[in-house]
Amino acid sequence: MPISSMQRVSIVAHRKKEAEILTLLQDLGVLEIAVEEGFTLEGEKPPVATEEIERTLGEIRYCLDFLERYRQDKPSFLESFFPKPLEVTKEEFLQCRFHHSPVYRACASLEEQLNGIRTALNRLMAHLEFLSRFEHLPIPLEDLGETRYTRSILLEIPPEKKAHLESKLQERGSLWFCETFPSRGRNVVVFLVVHRDFLPHLEEILQEIGATPVVLPQAFEGTPREASERIRVRMAELVRERERLLGKAVLYARFERDLKLAHDYYASLLERRRKEQEILHTRETVVISGWVRAEDIGKLEQSLKALGNEWVLFVRNPQPGENVPIDLRNGSWTRNFEVLTRLYGLPNYWELDPTPFLAPFFFLFFGICLGDVIYGLILALLGFLAPGFLKVPEGTKRFFHMLGWGGVASILVGMGTGSWLGDTFDYLPKALRAVTSFKRSLTIIDPITNPLPMLIFSLLLGLVQVLVGLFVSFVKEWRRKNYASAIMDQLGWFAFLLAIVAYIGSTQFALLKPFALPFLVGTALFLVATQGRQKKNPVMRVLSGILSLYGVISYLGDVLSYSRLFALGLSSSIIAILARTLGVLFGSSPYIGWLIGLLVALLFNVFNLVMSSLGAFVHSARLQYVEFFTKFYENGGKEFQPFSYRTKYVKVQ
Repeated sequence: MPISSMQRVSIVAHRKKEAEILTLLQDLGVLEIAVEEGFTLEGEKPPVATEEIERTLGEIRYCLDFLERYRQDKPSFLESFFPKPLEVTKEEFLQCRFHHSPVYRACASLEEQLNGIRTALNRLMAHLEFLSRFEHLPIPLEDLGETRYTRSILLEIPPEKKAHLESKLQERGSLWFCETFPSRGRNVVVFLVVHRDFLPHLEEILQEIGATPVVLPQAFEGTPREASERIRVRMAELVRERERLLGKAVLYARFERDLKLAHDYYASLLERRRKEQEILHTRETVVISGWVRAEDIGKLEQSLKALGNEWVLFVRNPQPGENVPIDLRNGSWTRNFEVLTRLYGLPNYWELDPTPFLAPFFFLFFGICLGDVIYGLILALLGFLAPGFLKVPEGTKRFFHMLGWGGVASILVGMGTGSWLGDTFDYLPKALRAVTSFKRSLTIIDPITNPLPMLIFSLLLGLVQVLVGLFVSFVKEWRRKNYASAIMDQLGWFAFLLAIVAYIGSTQFALLKPFALPFLVGTALFLVATQGRQKKNPVMRVLSGILSLYGVISYLGDVLSYSRLFALGLSSSIIAILARTLGVLFGSSPYIGWLIGLLVALLFNVFNLVMSSLGAFVHSARLQYVEFFTKFYENGGKEFQPFSYRTKYVKVQ
């Protein structure tokens, strides 16, 4: 069945068996430990300390992050997305006792030194940038400031203010001296020396012309050029020291495997300690409660027997309204589409799993949106072969397989619509005319020359999915024993929409004419009679029923949304035709025109494949979420997460 049947279990055992049972449960990975609501025991509950494990785990993560930042052999683009796990035996994993503290202290020390060098280089770079504005100044910077009788300052002002400054100085007296030097940019540097008695006048003058003295960021020695040279020498020393430290950091990469193994070991240990907090205790016993798949009850019981007989296993079925975890169990083909359900949200345990219903529709919709044989072949090969090369996790593998099946659907639709890289196969050389003839023999609908049949087909698919959604909603309400809602709402609208289709079809099919109109009128009257049943006033009841027929507009809008399938498939074929046309156009140029034309066609087709595949996924998923799920689906379930070894880097064999 799509949703695994779950059972609530409680293991009551002697306290001395607690550690053994937890180890067994972690090995089995079949029980999600969860305290039953409202169930408590009076007795001692030993405190579970996790601070030390959390600190250790944090230090190991710090070391791994440090090695990742400074490693020389950077992972490839694909490896960064799909890292290969370390394969270790269970014995090696459980016996991990790597002493990480020396590595952590060394990494922390190196990080501190590298950060210090980085800060110093940034500061020196800022000083160098500052001094570059005064590199033409021949005056030692330590001479700036105050003496017993004078004060010397630097001003950086526009050239036009220089004359204004000298004019103001001359008006106040002669106890000053200034000299001008070029600066970077359009400003000039003014070296100004004044007598101490002239300082009040100087402050007034600087305020009048809007100038402020240059403030040196630190006490430099020598001229700006000499100070800059010393800074460059110091920066070179720091760079050499940084390279030495980086070389030392690389050496710690040899501990990467041990650190990853230790990380997952302590992560699993932390998981165990946290689960211990959910175990109930008395003075002599422990109660471990949780959820198990019904099919695993026998396996759990047999494993417990190996520990002796100091335990009792209680099993019961879930109670209505109980928050039961979800474990989706679909067939080998359908499970590839579970990613769509997970993206939207898992179903409640008491609801239907929508995956079997959406899978065939998504498969077909994706194929219509991409709709090309060659594109579909490439996507299918990528989806089915890539997981084997990349060794991706199971969830990612299913996503790739879903894309692969989308490619298969695209091949089938492309054959029916005659799209093989657009119309490229119509222009094959004479030696390959047999391929062209084969392609044309498979074509059923050509949406380029006659788009209307494909549009109608897309809308009919939408109508079918809307009807399926209503039927699933009918089944759901019937299972809940909401018989009135199931018949009067879901089945009523299902029949009314079918009646509309039959009435429209009667204009083309004489067989439908005798009963199409009576069927339509009868279903409409049924809705009028039932949709206002909550109203107590008979008049309001009838009016509400009549107004409810306006809901057909909403269903019409839902069906029209499926026209996007036709639009996306058509755009994919047109862009492929454009790629072929541009390739021929550029390829007609002399000399290397053939190469340019080939590259243009290749780039356009790659772009079209990527964008059309993305559009096919997004819009096909949108139709499931917005038009289909809204008819019956209620999410809100939580995934079944059995107590086991939680690993990030390691795969325990």
